[in-house]
Amino acid sequence: MDDIGAELRRLAGADPLDPIDAPALLARAHRGRRRRRLLSAGGGVAGVAVVAIAASLLPNLNTADKQPAVTGTNAPATQSVQPDFTPVPGVPRGEAAAGVKLTLAEATRLCTLRYPQNKRPLRPNFFWSTTHTVPYAQQQGDRFAVCTIPGGDQPSNALVAAARRDPMPAEASAQLRNCSVLFWTDLRNWRVMASDMAPGRVTNLIAVSPSGRKYVNCALVPKPDGTATPAGSGPGIYAVDAGGRLKFDDHFAQWYVGYSQGCTGCETKYYNGTGRTDSNIARIRIAPVGSRNVHDITLHDGWFALSWFDPDPHGTGKVKLTAYDKNGNVLKVVHS
Repeated sequence: MDDIGAELRRLAGADPLDPIDAPALLARAHRGRRRRRLLSAGGGVAGVAVVAIAASLLPNLNTADKQPAVTGTNAPATQSVQPDFTPVPGVPRGEAAAGVKLTLAEATRLCTLRYPQNKRPLRPNFFWSTTHTVPYAQQQGDRFAVCTIPGGDQPSNALVAAARRDPMPAEASAQLRNCSVLFWTDLRNWRVMASDMAPGRVTNLIAVSPSGRKYVNCALVPKPDGTATPAGSGPGIYAVDAGGRLKFDDHFAQWYVGYSQGCTGCETKYYNGTGRTDSNIARIRIAPVGSRNVHDITLHDGWFALSWFDPDPHGTGKVKLTAYDKNGNVLKVVHS
C-alpha cells in the first residue's frame, strides 16, 4: 500500500493538471452508490486518490444525474406555462360549443362564471345560446348591461392582456386572438374571409371554422367593454347553412349596408355591415349619395365585411353599390 501511495504522489507531482481540491473531490466522491463501491474496493487514502484522479479526467462521471446544465444560478429545472385556454365546465371545446342552445338556468350559470360582478338576473323570454349576447333584466334606474354567453374555452390572463394592449390589430392572427377572447372560443385556426377597419372606430370581420360549418361575426373596438357586441347586436357565432346567401339587390343596399352618425352632433356617416352574398362578386364599391368619397371592400366566396367612416358631411346616408367580378367587370348596381 505504501508503494502504491508513493507512486501516486510521484505521478501527481509530475502531472501538469491543475491542483486538486481535496475537500470538494471527497464530497463528490461520496455522492453516488457507484463511487462508494469504488471506495470500499480500493480502501483508505489511496482509493480516494484513485477516484479523484479518474474523476478529474472524466468529469461527466461526477454528475449524479445526466441532465444538462441549466443556464443561470437560480433557473428551475422545469417551468409551468399556463395554457392559452382552459375548459369551461359543462361546455364542449372549440367549434362544438359555438351557438349551442341553452336553458335560462344554463345561460345564468355561464354568465355568472364570466361576469361574477353582475348580480342581476338575465332577461326572461329571450333566446339563449353560447357565444351570443343577451341582456340582463333592467329595473328603473339600472344601467343597461349585457352578457356574451361564453363558449367552451376560457382565455388565459396573458391572452386577455394581449388583446387589451392591441385591441384593433391589422394582422389576421391577432384579430382571431382578440375575437377568441370576446367569445371564449378558440378561433385561432379559423380562416378570416373578410375584414374591414375604420381606424379608431370598429373592425368588422367574418371568419369560417375549419369544418366550414360555423362562422363568426366579430367586431373589435378601441376600448372593449368585455362583451362581443360593442358596435351593435350582430356579432356572434352562427351556422353557415342557417343564414344562406343574400341577394345583391336594392333590398341588400337598404338593409345590409347600415349607417349611423359618424360622431355625436355631426353630419358625417359611419357605414357598416357583414354577411354573405353571391359568390361571383369579388368587390363592392360603396358610394354615398352626396359625398365625394367612395370605399371598396373585397369579398371571398361572397363573404363581406364593411366598416367605413365617411368624413364628408354632405352624404345623405343613402348609397349606390356597385358589384364587380374578379376581373373588374361590373356585375350589378343597386341603390338604397
